[in-house]
Amino acid sequence: MRRQRSQVTQNVKPDFDKYLANPLYKGTATLKADSQEQKDYLPDIQSVVSKGTNFAGHYVIADGLNRAMGGVSSAVIADLKTGKIYLPAQLKGYHDQRGAGYVPPRPDGGLHYQANSKLLVITGRAGGNDGNKGIGHYYYKWQNNKLSFIKFVSSPYESQ
Repeated sequence: MRRQRSQVTQNVKPDFDKYLANPLYKGTATLKADSQEQKDYLPDIQSVVSKGTNFAGHYVIADGLNRAMGGVSSAVIADLKTGKIYLPAQLKGYHDQRGAGYVPPRPDGGLHYQANSKLLVITGRAGGNDGNKGIGHYYYKWQNNKLSFIKFVSSPYESQ
């Protein structure tokens, strides 16, 4: 008997506790934009930075940059200790699978992360070459100031 892919996907749960990042940093640094693209995002990044750490102990993820119809978006990661801004390829033009063309739209689509964990999960399609794997759950660990691929779990949801 063939097992349905949706059963597999429903059982996929991020295990943030396996990738703990402690302690949580309470301060902020002046953001350092190294490119015009980073400078363009500064107001959006700053609004998230002012709320404090939301990822990997001393970083913030600013999401919803360049949001386009159909769920395509970009996100950046900023270091609250150094002010350095990172634009990982996986977060540039990722698809959060909530937009038009997906039946049904995924309420759980997008980025999943926690302030005290180095784990980042993209539900949808990652940006960059990783997106060639298709639609699903992309698991990454933030280490050495980059996203390191852990695994991909495909989703039963298909584009129309």
